[in-house]
Amino acid sequence: MWAKYISIYTTLVITEKDSRMSAEGYTPSGYKLDGKELEAILGPLEADVLNVVYEMETPVRVREVYEKMKKGRKIAYTTVMSTMNTLFEKGLLDRRVVGGKGGLLYVYWPKMSRAEIERSAVKQIIDSLMKNFGEAVTSYLVDMKPPESENKAKG
Repeated sequence: MWAKYISIYTTLVITEKDSRMSAEGYTPSGYKLDGKELEAILGPLEADVLNVVYEMETPVRVREVYEKMKKGRKIAYTTVMSTMNTLFEKGLLDRRVVGGKGGLLYVYWPKMSRAEIERSAVKQIIDSLMKNFGEAVTSYLVDMKPPESENKAKG
């Protein structure tokens, strides 16, 4: 569903220049070894907000994300708003201005699919590891054993 919106809006909407986007996609500012999935490259709140946006499957207003998130935690509307703005600045969300009941507001949608963000982050992290620790990384990858699930599937 999102692929349709992502391709339509990225072709039709010109957005502000983003410092976290490169020719290869999203460049994470850091990597947390103990983080799970998106939390490994984003803060926990950023990951939660982005996950809610993905769940909603259509362009969303801050209010819609806030209403969904406040069911599971105590959170302020302005916190959700500033987090969505941060995700926009990082190049993970895109937005446009629309008219609403109270005037003008932004609607947001993912700029990249989850798989594109993950692939881009993995590429950037591995490229950095290779640049800084090339021989050690290569040696580790060659010696690495396949995960247990692959061993069971082959046997």
